[in-house]
Formats: sequence, C-alpha cells, structure tokens
Amino acid sequence: MRFLPIAAALLAILPDAAAASPDCAYGDDGTRICGIPAPEDLTEIPGTPWVLASSMPRDGSAGGLYMIDKRTRRVKKVTFGIAAGDFATSKDEASVVGKCTPPDPTKLVTHGLSLSAGEGGVHQLYVVGHGGREAIELFNVDTTIDAPSILWTGCVPMPEGLEANSVVGLPGGGLMFTSLYDPGETAWPERIGKLAAGAPSGGVFEWQVHTGIRRLAIPPMSGPNGIAVSQDGKSIFLAGWGDSIVRRLDRKGNETAPPIKIGFLPDNLHWAPDGSLLASGQNIAVEDLFACSNRLDGPVYCAQSWDVARISPTDVRTKNLWRGNTGGTFGDSTAAIIIGRGLWIGSISGDCLAIMTPAEGGSHDAGADQRNTRRTDHADGS
Repeated sequence: MRFLPIAAALLAILPDAAAASPDCAYGDDGTRICGIPAPEDLTEIPGTPWVLASSMPRDGSAGGLYMIDKRTRRVKKVTFGIAAGDFATSKDEASVVGKCTPPDPTKLVTHGLSLSAGEGGVHQLYVVGHGGREAIELFNVDTTIDAPSILWTGCVPMPEGLEANSVVGLPGGGLMFTSLYDPGETAWPERIGKLAAGAPSGGVFEWQVHTGIRRLAIPPMSGPNGIAVSQDGKSIFLAGWGDSIVRRLDRKGNETAPPIKIGFLPDNLHWAPDGSLLASGQNIAVEDLFACSNRLDGPVYCAQSWDVARISPTDVRTKNLWRGNTGGTFGDSTAAIIIGRGLWIGSISGDCLAIMTPAEGGSHDAGADQRNTRRTDHADGS
C-alpha cells in the first residue's frame, strides 16, 4: 500500500547499510534487520543467499533497492547497471519497453516486487516504481557470478492518472499489476473514504508487449493490492485491502472460488515453499491507519503488530493465522516470505524488516471463522 507522502553493466554495491546486532533484536520471538527505509516488499533471489527488498519511505524520498545476505543478515544498497540502448525522450515512444529512459536513482521509490526465474541463472525482476515517474521498472538479475548483478532493461510506463501497487510476472511473458485507487482519482479524502467503507476502488491490469495495458473485468473489490499467479498461469490471486478479502480468479477475471475474509488489511501476496500463499497486512481500521500515519507526532508503527495468513490455493481457505504484538518495536506489516523456519516480514514504516518464528511468541492457528481445520504447523510446512 502507499501512504500519503508527508551506467555500468554490473551491479555496484554501496558499503554495508546495516548489520544485525543486539541493538536490532527484541524479545524471544523475532529479530529485526535494519537500515532499509520502509522495506515494503521482499523477494528471494533463487539459488543465492540473497533477499531483495524494496524501499518506500513515507516522506517520498528516494528508496531504491536493497539486498540482504541471509547468512550474515547484512544489508547492502543496490546501484543497478543500465542496459545499452537508444533511449526515447518523447512520451509516446516511452510506451514501449526498451524505449524508456532509465529511472533516476535519486528519485526512484520502489514498491511491489516480483521475480520470475529464468534460464541459465538470469532472472527477470519487476519493480513498481514511483518518484521520478510512475512505471513498472524491468531488470535482469544475473546469479552466475559471486554477487548477483542487476541490470535495468526497460520499463512499462503507467498511463496518465494510474498508479501501480503490486506486480507479478506471467508465465510465457507479460505481467499483471494492481492499483489501489481508481485511475485519475487524486483526492486523498475520496481515496481514503472508499477504502474505509470497503467500497469498490482500484483495478487489476495486464500488460503484454504487443497489446499494451488492458484492464481486467473483475468482481468489485475495494483496493486490489497484493497479486500472485499460479505456476501454470491460469489462476490469479488478489488481496482486497479495503474489504479484507482474498479472491481467486481465472485469467478472464471470473471468480473460481468463494472469497475469504482475512482478519486484517491484506497487503502483498507471496508463495511459500510448500505451495501455499502468504498474505501479510495491517491489523487496524483504514481510517485509523491513514490518520495515524499522517500525524507528525505519531508513532513509528501505527498497527503495532505483524499479521500473516497462510492460504491454501486449492480451496482458498486459511490454514494458519499468525500474529504477534511487538509493543511498538515493529508493525505495519506488508509482506511475508518464508526462509528456512522463519517468516521474513516487511513494513511500510520504520527502517527494519522482522524475522519471526511462528511456533513461538504470539503465533496461533486460524479460528473457525477462517473456514478451515485448526492446526499447529511450522512456517516451513513441517
């Protein structure tokens, strides 16, 4: 989600931004990794010890991309390389991937992330970018060398008035993205009002290189946020942030299972190693979250808990609901991925991500209202 704002060929990496330290740990139920302004989304780089994090500072300053070493938990800021090309300067030409000008790293604010595994250790990274422009920025991630190199290769600019939120690459090419708000809607009271009421808002869009951007006809949703696609590309999973609902659709936008209600505002969606789907979000009312986040004297975290649901994609039912209150040292959770037996959790606030072990310190099973059997599972599905 997004709050109201108060050229080289290989990757260059700045000195360590942060390292895990005793000052960055809290309690027995988790550890924080700090030094990333508002690490809104996370994705693991396959076959490597690295995790990528986006950065979406609340004040609108540049965030960029960060890499975290799973072994040492050290953070490094990424300076991406630029693919060679004759970049366009006109708005019309910039509608074609590879014809965009490279993003300005001094302005780039990164939001949703998605990584599609490629052949030969070179993967495609999709990044929702704000700041200097509204676009899906495209990168190649080369893992055939000691430290992955990241090379910008093009972009998909957003049409005027459209602001992307989450993105996912599609099997066979192309991508889909969500928008929390209706195209052209810029008034914050109207935006917040729709989401607070759980009223229809925003949309889901598909882009293909030969056809451009088209809007999917989907059932009414309040603020489509997280998006995931099945491995065969036939099913789309969407998180409705304003109405706290997760849905499964086919590629035409038809609902293929009854939607489920989640006990928080579901943000990003990510696949777990066991084939289940993870939804993380904020346990707070929409209007309270916006009111708190826009206070100059407000707390660092408005929703002072982390919330993660594990969902079965076959029947779209909640298998587990994990939640923990950190007493204000972490919260406003936005994304969750499983690494080993831990949940790595991003946030739209602060400068830390959290690593939790759900079997300890505040985890619990989903209740009967989640429409599934009660189980006590570890985060890795064992």
